[in-house]
Amino acid sequence: MKPIPHKWRKLSIEKRLDIPSNYFDLDKGVINKIRNIPNKEKRLIEAARIQYETFKDIHTDLTAWIAGFASDSVIRHKFGSSKNLREIFIKLPIKNTKIVPSWSDIKRNIKIPEEMTGDLAEETGIHIGDGNLYAIDKCNYKYTITGDLTNEYIYHFEHVKPLINRLYNCKGRFRLIEKKNCIESVYKSKAVVQFKNKILSLPIGSKKDLRIPGSILRNDEFSKRCIVGITDTDFSVTSSLSITGKLTSLYVVKEMHNMLIKYGIPCTCKFYTDYGRFHIQKEGALKIFREWGLKNKKHTSKFMLMEEYAKYLPYTTTNERLAVLRGKLNIENLERVSEKRKASVKAWSLTLPVIS
Repeated sequence: MKPIPHKWRKLSIEKRLDIPSNYFDLDKGVINKIRNIPNKEKRLIEAARIQYETFKDIHTDLTAWIAGFASDSVIRHKFGSSKNLREIFIKLPIKNTKIVPSWSDIKRNIKIPEEMTGDLAEETGIHIGDGNLYAIDKCNYKYTITGDLTNEYIYHFEHVKPLINRLYNCKGRFRLIEKKNCIESVYKSKAVVQFKNKILSLPIGSKKDLRIPGSILRNDEFSKRCIVGITDTDFSVTSSLSITGKLTSLYVVKEMHNMLIKYGIPCTCKFYTDYGRFHIQKEGALKIFREWGLKNKKHTSKFMLMEEYAKYLPYTTTNERLAVLRGKLNIENLERVSEKRKASVKAWSLTLPVIS
């Protein structure tokens, strides 16, 4: 199979009709047999059938050329839309009528959860923390999760990626933006975005008015898993092993605060104009870590280092702490690294101008 010329629209009708055999290696005898079918609809169906059986895909332009037409407008005229023709061969795998998957979703067998589960509740928490939905020009749909490249690559690769795959059968890609120390997990799927937006009521764009889905709030297990997802992505662990963080949706701040109080997690919550800030005390932080099961090794490595060596080492990375916990790096060496970086940051801060 050869690439089609970029300027194929300028080709003559005769040359367009030669594309199926010249560029896709389809048998000329089969093509001629299809073109001799008198009924146009049946002719187009057979043209779609041969390319689906050959390539597991259906392109409307190629369908038209195989059938002997210069343009795919004949498909819209006969079937109403290319989607209607494609669905003769591939039925929509998603039953919810509020979700209209793209052809790419159908080909990739994207699936949508039929009910709330623990995994979905945690993934929703991840979305609330670091996720965003985009629908650009009603054709470019994507769900992104953004994190710290240095400290959260492992979390994105070992936990987020398989979690999304289990839930949606959606294989995304990583964008590594080293200049900004950023990792972005990108999942392109119209069905996934519509599910999150229309079923879970998670907004496209700004998360200022985001709310935790009621199906999570009504279930203790789901509530805890959602809090784990939020904590893993948007919060941090301090030197006193407390957990702190802020959220931009005041609705979520109130909902999460109520849940923490309900489950006996000591915390304080302060409301500001555009955000709310949490401080979960050590006792509660340890309960979330040990009993609820934090997943982000950026956080868990700090707790484990304290349990193993009774030390909190600032200015160290996730990989460095894991190396100590796995016996590949001496704790004393990491202490020296920590002190050196701390001194460097202090020296840098002294060079900053004083603002009166």
